[in-house]
Amino acid sequence: MSAQPPAADRPFPADPALDALVGSAFGRGARVREHTALSGGTYNSVRSVVLRDGRRSVLKVAPPADRPRLTYERGLLATEALVYARARPLLGGLVPRVLASGRVPGEPDREYLFLDHLPGETLEDLRSGEAPVRSSAARRDLGRAVAALHTVTGDAFGYPAGSAGLRADTWPEAFRAMVGAVVADARRFSVPLPGGGAEVVRLVSANLVHLAPVRTPALTHFDLWDGNVLASRPGADGGPDREPRLTGIIDAERAFWGDPAADLVSTALFGDIRDDADFLAGYRDTGGVLDFSPGLLRRLALYRTYLYLIMFVEPTPRGRAPADAARARGFLGPLLEAELAELAGPAS
Repeated sequence: MSAQPPAADRPFPADPALDALVGSAFGRGARVREHTALSGGTYNSVRSVVLRDGRRSVLKVAPPADRPRLTYERGLLATEALVYARARPLLGGLVPRVLASGRVPGEPDREYLFLDHLPGETLEDLRSGEAPVRSSAARRDLGRAVAALHTVTGDAFGYPAGSAGLRADTWPEAFRAMVGAVVADARRFSVPLPGGGAEVVRLVSANLVHLAPVRTPALTHFDLWDGNVLASRPGADGGPDREPRLTGIIDAERAFWGDPAADLVSTALFGDIRDDADFLAGYRDTGGVLDFSPGLLRRLALYRTYLYLIMFVEPTPRGRAPADAARARGFLGPLLEAELAELAGPAS
């Protein structure tokens, strides 16, 4: 399969179509002064759009309908809009306001979403800059926000939009389908999985009993790594609290209704959330319950397995260059194998 460019560089509506999208969101007289690509997206195209009157927003556009994608990647922008609509009564301006959504003119299978622009920089940028910034306060804020998010509940488990096959009345049923879909995607895109797809399904199925205690479908972001968390940079003139504070949670397109503990995986991407005392303190301050019992630890192993499966398979439908995909899988493969080994042993 030939390489595709990064999401930000993939085909974007031409100026007339962009003007039409802007008109639907901001009124017929609205016109674009400038629009620039935003980095970080790997699926949707993302632009910062500034109108002639100075109003600024973020426009997300799904890839063309004929682009390869994973099974769960259906209706992602509708999911993102739903998350923000349900979360804003609790989190206020920490999540974007949906300004408009719909279908790209002339491309009825292609979604778009206008969001208001949130202030701040990603925790990833703040931590990795020339002068890394402490983020203890922002991590506590994030813990509080995630605990509040988890109080939002749905009426079924699985993905809110897209394939009906990825929804179920119980969490074990939904999770089995979600994992099975990614394994099927690996087969469809000819991506060999560590241990083989049948073994992955077998080990996950053998551990589904640990998901049975999850009885309420909670809103779960599942992509809360530092690149999707915004915080304000300390003021140049100092002050009593120079640490950045949380200003936003973004990119909720991969959310599902499930076990809130699943968010403990991406919030500690490639690490262990038990090492993040600030996040845990904030989470518990807002009523979040975490006991890190053997059952919870086994559930986290299942959720890491699922996340690593997605990350292992997606370079191919994303069209990443073979060398880049090989490097990503060289890193992810041992992580996935370690989680599968954990699932093969007794819960402790």
